[in-house]
Amino acid sequence: MGVSVFPAAGGGVTQKVQTFTSTGTFVTPSNCTTVEVFLVAGGGGGGGNYVNQSAGGGGGGGVIQKMITVTAGATYTVTIGGGGAGGTNENVNGSNGGNTSFGSLATAIGGGGGARTLNNSARAGLAGGCGGGGNNGSNAGGGGGGAGQSVITPSPKNDTQGGGGSQGGAGGAGSEVTYGFSAAGVGILGFAGGGAGGNAGRGTKMSGASGGGDGGSGGNAATNGSTNSGGGGGGGGGNGTAGGAGGTGYATVTYWS
Repeated sequence: MGVSVFPAAGGGVTQKVQTFTSTGTFVTPSNCTTVEVFLVAGGGGGGGNYVNQSAGGGGGGGVIQKMITVTAGATYTVTIGGGGAGGTNENVNGSNGGNTSFGSLATAIGGGGGARTLNNSARAGLAGGCGGGGNNGSNAGGGGGGAGQSVITPSPKNDTQGGGGSQGGAGGAGSEVTYGFSAAGVGILGFAGGGAGGNAGRGTKMSGASGGGDGGSGGNAATNGSTNSGGGGGGGGGNGTAGGAGGTGYATVTYWS
């Protein structure tokens, strides 16, 4: 956590930015009644792999950037969402990411966990990015998680061979025939990208976007979403690999004092 100070503007005030990489507090100056918050929720964990089948990547966390009216002199808790746990190698869904919030005035919703290998449908229902679908077809790629954008209600896909969410980029379907993969959902302003789906059929890893983790492949483990990125964890690939954990959240508060 730190404060950056910018050159003084008109009216004798200076723009300052306080950065939060873990939960902390923001104390509003006595001459400040408006702040701009940028909130990135935690990413969802990637789904767990089962034998030689592949799981979906976790969805990126929700992202909010908005002006908020605050009370001069008041203290607000800035909560940073944790990343969701990756599914174990025993065919378990990834966990949802945690919310990032500025007091009770603004909340970015965590990304959805990726689906386990025996669940074709995308995991959705959150305002953060939807988790990618798993795939119960041998050697098929699971869908990458959609990126987070917590201002639009997700419209999940339910493809036959896995799928992803909306929210700034959808994970498509894996293909049993071509070993095809869905690209991970693209993030927002470099944050909250989806985790890539796993690859049971080949040794090549698919890469996550904007902090999202790579999908597992063959005997290679899936990777976690990057710290303080809100990126989703990669989905588990072949040989019973677990899904990666989602990346933790992030926040900045810009104010003038």
